[in-house]
Amino acid sequence: MTNFSWTKQWYPVTPISYLEPSHPTAITLLGKKLVIWRDKQQKWVAMDDTCPHKLAQLSLGSIDENGNLMCRHHGWCFDGTGKCTNIPMLSDEKALETACKSERSQITIYPTQVQQGLLWIWADNSPTAFTDSTLKQPAVMPEFQLDSSSTDWFMTEVPVGYTVSVESTFDPSHAQFLHNGIAGFSPERAIPMQHFEVFGEISAEDGFTLKHSGYNIFNKDMDGTRQFTPPCSNTTIYKYYNGKSALFQLYFVPTRPGYCKHIGKFITDTFAQKRNFWFELLPKYLQTGLKHSSSYKLSNQDLSMMHSQAVNESLGDKTWQKSYFMPALADIGIVTFRKWLDECAGGKPAWQGMKEAPFQELSDEQLYDIWHRHTKHCPSCRQSLVLIDKVKDYCQNFTAVLAILALLLILINLPTKIVLIPVLLGILSLICSYKLGSIRERFISSIPKKGLPVVELYEPTQDS
Repeated sequence: MTNFSWTKQWYPVTPISYLEPSHPTAITLLGKKLVIWRDKQQKWVAMDDTCPHKLAQLSLGSIDENGNLMCRHHGWCFDGTGKCTNIPMLSDEKALETACKSERSQITIYPTQVQQGLLWIWADNSPTAFTDSTLKQPAVMPEFQLDSSSTDWFMTEVPVGYTVSVESTFDPSHAQFLHNGIAGFSPERAIPMQHFEVFGEISAEDGFTLKHSGYNIFNKDMDGTRQFTPPCSNTTIYKYYNGKSALFQLYFVPTRPGYCKHIGKFITDTFAQKRNFWFELLPKYLQTGLKHSSSYKLSNQDLSMMHSQAVNESLGDKTWQKSYFMPALADIGIVTFRKWLDECAGGKPAWQGMKEAPFQELSDEQLYDIWHRHTKHCPSCRQSLVLIDKVKDYCQNFTAVLAILALLLILINLPTKIVLIPVLLGILSLICSYKLGSIRERFISSIPKKGLPVVELYEPTQDS
């Protein structure tokens, strides 16, 4: 019997570091379009992304000098409580006061709070929402023996749904095969899991906890704990025989049918990161952007498999119990999550004000798009892209100037050694421009611009 409310929950919708306080940000949660902005009290506000005047998106607007959200279409303004504060085309004060007091000019707002560097939204808009939200706490990351501030949150919005996203995160053994060639994963190093069981009860509000052993020759003696806290949290802790440990805090936020926002942080003391003196001289945002842009291979592998699974599921009319064949102990995590989803939560997220359209298979261009998946959300990656474009343009202009200079030196019959200086500098500048163009593409799409337009998920020598 379903007794879980999808709306009366706290959802992490974005790291605070991904937000720009100077302008509003559009998000989607459970199919509902919302706008996030910071008011004059420095409080983050979440409200329906719809102006009551002509239904324009408020996220296309701006923050005015009074700290109110102004609609871009006709200048209507709203404060942090959702109250209309100004209608520029009403000059009569009494008419303005009447219009601003009308319920029809008000916008629904949602409870928010900031915890552990994330903005959380209570997805309910009932009259008791603000009271109800105080009775429940967000599923924050637990206290851990390692410093959680040592790593940043990473967020993507992927074109695969909530169910397959969460299901995958409770299936640890897939890493040895799907992620062959990354972080030491390899089918040759896989071992059957000897222990995987539910610890305690499964409940609608508290979810479930799983305990399991290792799944490769390196972590075979570890103790793993995976805790699902509804609606979207997976807290995974690995404790190794040598005293080392790792924590994976993952959130899978249902945005709209077929799409899910992944927010995560990985903390470990199992290996020390090598420092690069020259890399650390770069601006902080560029360091972050370059790290992000070189980390998509693993998530592309995940997307390829999850999307293919969703395609095949859409073609049949069987339940997952009849479609899946799960004979191994390693499948316990998948079965347990599906059991919670079916028995406690109605089998899928409860979409608000949005009908679930028939499944559409995606092209490679859609599936491996990086701009919409991450770059447009991440200030560091956007800033990096702007800087790369500026330096690339500078290199191209500098190459042109050096080419003209070399021609002039030839015309005035200077020695070849002198002419070679601008020629060599021009070649170096041209190479730099080409390399920057290649780096730029990593922020836009995983599909290569040169050669075959095929995403290379595995090295050519690997058996994918």
